[in-house]
Amino acid sequence: MRQFLWKGTSLGRGGAKVAWEDVCCPKVEGGLGIRNIKQCNRASMVKYIWILFSDKQSLWCCWIHSVFLKKSNFWIAERPGTCSWMWKKILQLRPYFRSSFRWVVGNGYSISLWHDFWLPCGPLDGFVPSSFRDFIGLPDFVVVADLYTSMGEAFRPILDRWSIALPVLSSLQDKFIWCYDPSGEYSVASAWESIRMKRNPVQWAPLIWDSDHAPRYQFILWLITKNRLLTQAMLLSYGRIDYCVCCFCKEVPDSIDHLFFGCRTLASLAFFWATRCNLPWRNRSWKELLTWATEFFGGKDFYHRMVRFSFGALCHLIWKMRNAAIFRGEVVAIPAIKNHLIKAVRDKAISFSRVPPSPRNKRLQSCWGFDPGVFFNH
Repeated sequence: MRQFLWKGTSLGRGGAKVAWEDVCCPKVEGGLGIRNIKQCNRASMVKYIWILFSDKQSLWCCWIHSVFLKKSNFWIAERPGTCSWMWKKILQLRPYFRSSFRWVVGNGYSISLWHDFWLPCGPLDGFVPSSFRDFIGLPDFVVVADLYTSMGEAFRPILDRWSIALPVLSSLQDKFIWCYDPSGEYSVASAWESIRMKRNPVQWAPLIWDSDHAPRYQFILWLITKNRLLTQAMLLSYGRIDYCVCCFCKEVPDSIDHLFFGCRTLASLAFFWATRCNLPWRNRSWKELLTWATEFFGGKDFYHRMVRFSFGALCHLIWKMRNAAIFRGEVVAIPAIKNHLIKAVRDKAISFSRVPPSPRNKRLQSCWGFDPGVFFNH
């Protein structure tokens, strides 16, 4: 998956521009939203723990209890010398997810007194040694309901001294719950959410991942924002080239801030775009530009959607033309870039219908020259 993202069908090592752990973050946290397979596999495997306790009538569950668990509790069962790969993997998950499942006490007949998580302090076997359990006559197989039998009579005062409230039994069935979902029901999605490493949300995500952007615009904008485009400045810092200058201004090596839009030649393109979109413009760093863009064209109406689209198209065209000039020797023609941008905006505009003919929308139509048929009359 990693190699296909960066190299396509010509798979091979190298070529990655962004670390895979960053790619696997959700889009709102600065990634591409591709889920890490190892984490997804673990989240899927945990479902079998859920089935073991919540669906004891299933054929698989009955088979596991009769062959591997017998009368042993799942949380302390020893790993058999010979068993399936899957069962080994399920047992390996126990220390990571034991606290993720809890019991709500009903009649107390399904909950292990020692090994299940039914108290806020955790399973009792975590701080009550096995020698003490044997001493008071409560073996491993006792359940919570046994606290109210003669077998648990000696242990009730001890719980009281430890300030552990005795459970109130009822006629309801004990309920096994998953802690990472308000419903208490297990889902692979909630398990994955609990497993993955979380990062702070990024403010620029709605701007870049806007649904009106073409995917190629989104990807270029993402790489620009992550500062992972292989610009001349980056290649020079890596020692992969000795000398190069911007193909637009022929003055300095290009960088993110130079291409978007510090270069005096490309600044004229930015002014051209901003004027047609009726936006105030001044040159600034890419980081500052994102903050400005979020403020000035973050709306959901036709005008803001077209502004976002045209901005993405402009950035993509600059990078595309830059590469064509450097690698194929094509002549850079600013008027041609403007014409490409105008055509892209016009083609996008006709994909809309029943656009309100507000003064701002009409001015946008006049500046870009797209078909006025997108408007409807009240």
